[in-house]
Amino acid sequence: MPIRLLLLAAAAALLPLSPARAENVVADIKRIATALQDAGYRAKIEGEGADRYIATGAGGSSFTIHLYGCNALGGDCKNVMFSAWIDSDTPPSLQAMNDFSARMRWGRFYLDSEGDPTIELDIDLEDGGMSEELFIDNVEYWESALTQFVDFAATGQLPGE
Repeated sequence: MPIRLLLLAAAAALLPLSPARAENVVADIKRIATALQDAGYRAKIEGEGADRYIATGAGGSSFTIHLYGCNALGGDCKNVMFSAWIDSDTPPSLQAMNDFSARMRWGRFYLDSEGDPTIELDIDLEDGGMSEELFIDNVEYWESALTQFVDFAATGQLPGE
């Protein structure tokens, strides 16, 4: 048997022993919901068609995950946005929001059109997405930022003060 055939036979024999490559998380609503559930988060798909989103939560706070860059049917999406807001009768001032935002690295913080404190985080899942481990790592960064944001909105205390 020629060497080339022996090498191919040896390589083929090793294939079942190789660990299966985990499926990357891409901007697919069912895949994201499954990754969240596998990591212990609740994740419920809400809405219909192109208006579907995931209702979930972390650190005692609810948030949503919306898909963007999708086709007209809501498929072939490219990225996601995590979003939460706090319905507040006494929201932080714009200056306090700016001070908080200047201290935070993960997320976008602003007062929405109704004056409610809002936090968002975009994640690019184009070109094959990312490993489930890296996706959940990003969710954990989000959870940390969200927890600090909720504490700030409730107390007016900036992180580290």
